[in-house]
Amino acid sequence: MTLDNGALPCYGWNMHASHSAISSYTRCGKAFELEKIKNYPTTPAWYLIGGSAVHAVTEALDKNEMWDYIDIMAIDTLEQEIAKAELIEPDESKWLAGGFGRNQQRYDHWYQKVQDYALQWEREEWALDGDLRWVELDVSMVLPSGIEVKGFVDRVKVYHGEDVGFIEITDLKSGSTRPDSDQQLGIYSVLVRNFLSTQEGMHDKPYIVQASNYMFKDAEYYEMNVSNWDLQAVDKLVQQWYSGVSNKVFLPVRGKNCERCSVRDACFLQSGDTSVTREYDSLNPFYKE
Repeated sequence: MTLDNGALPCYGWNMHASHSAISSYTRCGKAFELEKIKNYPTTPAWYLIGGSAVHAVTEALDKNEMWDYIDIMAIDTLEQEIAKAELIEPDESKWLAGGFGRNQQRYDHWYQKVQDYALQWEREEWALDGDLRWVELDVSMVLPSGIEVKGFVDRVKVYHGEDVGFIEITDLKSGSTRPDSDQQLGIYSVLVRNFLSTQEGMHDKPYIVQASNYMFKDAEYYEMNVSNWDLQAVDKLVQQWYSGVSNKVFLPVRGKNCERCSVRDACFLQSGDTSVTREYDSLNPFYKE
């Protein structure tokens, strides 16, 4: 399958591939359709708000863009992310949150965690070594099939060495659950290699890739083996995703994640026959396209 670009002709707009798009689609095709295709407004989630704040403040730290004490900047960054979410849904009681009952992870939880994680990352001293370093590196490319795949890698380092070099890829994780798949880091490893092939001095020796998720909760690097990932594997995966989306195959996946789904109000299997599901979900018998 060779395309002129990554556009999905059945929708008339440019839909690029990414790890996030692929994982969202495979996690629940119906949720993907409602959010990405039907553009149903998503309910804000505290774990996404807090995660965005952690990423923003640590990015500023590694780029030496600090304008205040780290803890103060962390709080300011969290408040900025909250303000964005309030534009979508002003009622914070409706926002999704991790945990249950008294242990729900809302403002108080993330107020403390964003500060703790920012200070914790400063102690990691990530920016002090490595011959080459990138923060939020754009490694997007057009695959041999012609489909565009986008990727922004949290941290990349290169150590040249004498006989062999090392490429260190790190994705920052502010959640509590360790990833059970190497897909994200595998895709990133291929895209990073493609990017580095354009850099001067990267062709004189072999480079070994080390890919890790940095788990803030555990304060450790969780390494994954990405040796089986290559350009052909990524391209085939993206083509299968593209085929499913372009042919409008959006299978729902019913399970424990439904209660915390950000588009559940538009899902017929979750919310039943409502004016919203009649407008958005083709599974509703009264849906009118």
